[in-house]
Amino acid sequence: MTPDHPDYVIVSQIVQEIERLIGGHSELLASFPELVQDAVDFVIDPIRTARTRISDLDNVEKTFIGLKIEHFLRDFLGVPKGLRDLRIGGMDVDVKNTVRSTWMIPPETFSNREPCVLVMVATEKHECSLGVFVARAEYLNAPNRDGKRSVSKHAFNHIWWLLQHEKLPQSRFAGIDMARFRELRAMKGGSKRTAQFFRENLNRIVHRSVLLGLLHDQLDPMKRIRGNGGARDILAPEGILLLSGAYDRSLINSLGLPYCSRNEFIATFSGIPETLNINLSSRGS
Repeated sequence: MTPDHPDYVIVSQIVQEIERLIGGHSELLASFPELVQDAVDFVIDPIRTARTRISDLDNVEKTFIGLKIEHFLRDFLGVPKGLRDLRIGGMDVDVKNTVRSTWMIPPETFSNREPCVLVMVATEKHECSLGVFVARAEYLNAPNRDGKRSVSKHAFNHIWWLLQHEKLPQSRFAGIDMARFRELRAMKGGSKRTAQFFRENLNRIVHRSVLLGLLHDQLDPMKRIRGNGGARDILAPEGILLLSGAYDRSLINSLGLPYCSRNEFIATFSGIPETLNINLSSRGS
């Protein structure tokens, strides 16, 4: 969008304020796709429903993705809700989300030529896009029965894209047998439950949030992963190392295992003597 565009002043102010609030464009690129995936996982609710894909949702549930993205985005930016979804730089801004190919704009937004933050979640390509535009009637298709109008394809040229076609991170539950996961949640004993989960998921990176879902009934869930009677001590005599990305990164690297962040764990069969396993298992997580 060039400075001679009729929407340039408004849109550029919103774009600059968004990037200022989150610490720059690079931070947006790093954080926004994860925000979208977190909102999607919140709605899919894999722990309670055993689902992991947007395609598993019905049409009513899909509308909630936009609502959660709005909530997550407002919290991420640290801005209040005004007359519209966001109050940015002294302006009221609508947030519109779609899991299809365009957005539906209500009459109260386009009749006043109000600015919008547009979020697109491409479910098949597992991508997301984020843009800002002004909802002008000439950018929109004919109204539906509710008076809402979709953004026309030619109007995509009037969107200031902050990011476009960015890959979403994988769901933290992707690849996990969720039916089995729900069976394990009912197993007595948090440490035994954790050990059995890792036996069945060797060499898989497991995020802390997955383990919190597995250990939903434990007052101190992370204790069930550590040594001193936790899953590490249970698995050590079997030659299975349960490693933390926060404390065991050098060993993870030396074993050629995938990178684990501070909030991730991985178990592997190593053949390392039991005594070394026990020493490792006593470390924190």
